[in-house]
Amino acid sequence: MLEDDRRPDPGASRGPQRVLVAGGTNFDIIVRADRLPEEHEKLRGGECAASPGGSAANTALGLARQGCAVRLVSAVGDDALGRVCLDELRAGGVDTSLTQVDPATRTGMAIVLSAGAGKRMMTFAGADRDAAIGAVTEDDIRAVDHVHVVGEPTPPLVRLVQLAHRSGRPVSVEWNGRDMSALAGEATLHLMNADEARRLPGAPGNDAAAAARHYADALPGEVIVTLGPEGALWASPGRRTLHVPTTPVAPVDRTGGGDAFNAGVIAAWLSGESPETCLRRGLGAALHVITKIGAHP
Repeated sequence: MLEDDRRPDPGASRGPQRVLVAGGTNFDIIVRADRLPEEHEKLRGGECAASPGGSAANTALGLARQGCAVRLVSAVGDDALGRVCLDELRAGGVDTSLTQVDPATRTGMAIVLSAGAGKRMMTFAGADRDAAIGAVTEDDIRAVDHVHVVGEPTPPLVRLVQLAHRSGRPVSVEWNGRDMSALAGEATLHLMNADEARRLPGAPGNDAAAAARHYADALPGEVIVTLGPEGALWASPGRRTLHVPTTPVAPVDRTGGGDAFNAGVIAAWLSGESPETCLRRGLGAALHVITKIGAHP
């Protein structure tokens, strides 16, 4: 753990830890299939589901399930899909007062072809969340204990993270295959999966553990890397990398598993738990999601 650990004191505030999550909300169409179809092939799929999703929305619901008080900064269109997304978030205990409804556009969508252990995804842009992110105030930040961000490092997102840093609020960043180094100086927790970590600039070869150590030494914060069926890693600057295995399962649908993992890790970290306990809670939350179809816990 960092010597300048910026997590809030669990005993400093009453009630649940308060988390602001910023990023995307969309509607998922998930189709289970054994493989992708060949050109001109009509392949019969398995189970099909349509449900709300989006990495930020998934994580917000996961954090609420973990006992946190969560506000979501996002955007949906003024359409039926947007209303379904908002209804499910509210039913799950997420405060959507900072989520904007854009009457000029539709809600974003994702189509997922899921084959249990693997998946392929196509996303379709919808309501622009940057306007909602740009509207967040210093008072909004000071009203929470932690900020978690997902998405492209656009100027509004960079501003949000800098505002959190200046306000003394710890920040976690989901890298999601993107180079989020523009936010690195203000972030306390960096979350990524092994495939993403190996593809990032400067990553050493195909070794996920080496990539985790590399980024832990390069970034001012903790680096957490998921390894799929092999568990997860926690890398701290100048310390031995921690590996925690997971329970072997046959996944039904991996959609949202990483978001659930992030929620478990963040909630445990905010409660003052050790890195090992944080990883175990994250892995347990992920198992809950990947053993059913759909991204929400």
